[in-house]
Amino acid sequence: MKAKTELLLYHLMWTADVLFRPTFRHLDQSFEGWAYKNGFLQQIQRLEADGFLESNRSSLDKKRFARLSEAGRVAALGGRDPEKAWTASWDAKWRLFLFDIPEKERTLKKQLHRTLTDCGCGCLQGSVWIAPNIPDGINRFFAERGEDCSHLMMLEAPSRGLPVDRKMVAAAWNFPRINERYQHHLETLKQFPSSAKSSPRTLLDWSQLENQAWLDAVRHDPLLPSILQPSGYLGLKAWKKRQAVLREALSEAEKSEHNREV
Repeated sequence: MKAKTELLLYHLMWTADVLFRPTFRHLDQSFEGWAYKNGFLQQIQRLEADGFLESNRSSLDKKRFARLSEAGRVAALGGRDPEKAWTASWDAKWRLFLFDIPEKERTLKKQLHRTLTDCGCGCLQGSVWIAPNIPDGINRFFAERGEDCSHLMMLEAPSRGLPVDRKMVAAAWNFPRINERYQHHLETLKQFPSSAKSSPRTLLDWSQLENQAWLDAVRHDPLLPSILQPSGYLGLKAWKKRQAVLREALSEAEKSEHNREV
């Protein structure tokens, strides 16, 4: 998905009751009005066609209202729902992905690496990757590649206890670096312009930085079930802080829009 479309999804998310309960809102309000004013009409139409956006029109004044679909909300969050992943139950079985791809098939190897990474899998060693479940993206990769997947094997391995599980987590994912990214995101949240300093331009500039920082953090995070999360993990802290700040950002955006109309 292109960066411009991702940014539009992000701003539409602000009016979806901030991350959780999508509600229909008038497209002339707040950042949705910003979207139209800044040439996002084609992206909005494309999002609607792809099922990321739903809209209807008032029977009284014919005004158009829109909201993110569930697929659009998840896309705006970075492709996965953090809370759903963190609260998921774990069956105490690791999924191991093993492959032996010939050197001449470098393209396939790169595609597999990218798919495993995007799905939140961790590299345990060399050509051995792990995940606490079978990500949807892996199933799609199998289905799309067909015979090309003959070099890839998937196994299940039962947990040998939490101490061993946590050692596997530490080996497969770089959580110190993941926490650095979340810390950067938390610092970006602190830069949110207060009421005295906020304006449509400053809010927009800050929102772009915030969205970039969030996506950089969450896309490198496997979003493990809570039982497997290492000590000191900052993902949940950043998520809760983000909810609070974006609610305030939405309020400021609506005030700015109201002031311009008055």
